[in-house]
Amino acid sequence: RRVSTVDAPAAAEAAKKEDFKYKISLEELVSLCKRRGFVFQSGEIYGGFNGFFDYGPLGVELKNNLKKMWWRRMVHGKDNVVGVDAAIITNPRVHQASGHVDNFSDPMMDCTKS
Repeated sequence: RRVSTVDAPAAAEAAKKEDFKYKISLEELVSLCKRRGFVFQSGEIYGGFNGFFDYGPLGVELKNNLKKMWWRRMVHGKDNVVGVDAAIITNPRVHQASGHVDNFSDPMMDCTKS
């Protein structure tokens, strides 16, 4: 007969996490999405433009569904958050005036395991 302890559920959960393996790599997932027409690098046939993407019909639907779900949870679901839709690319003087140029820090970390 087994006796249950307080730590038993946590130990079982930890064992499940150790056994988990992704069945597809990120590269394979990206390749699948390209083949199925979900997403393409912008201007890909002319060499591409890093950081910009074009979406096929299914990619547009997926992106819109994710956006709606995120908006409901992060904006509508909180009392202290309001939604704003602004341009990502802007005049550099905007970043200077807001203090981002002088005060913003985004340190980059390199993964040494992969």
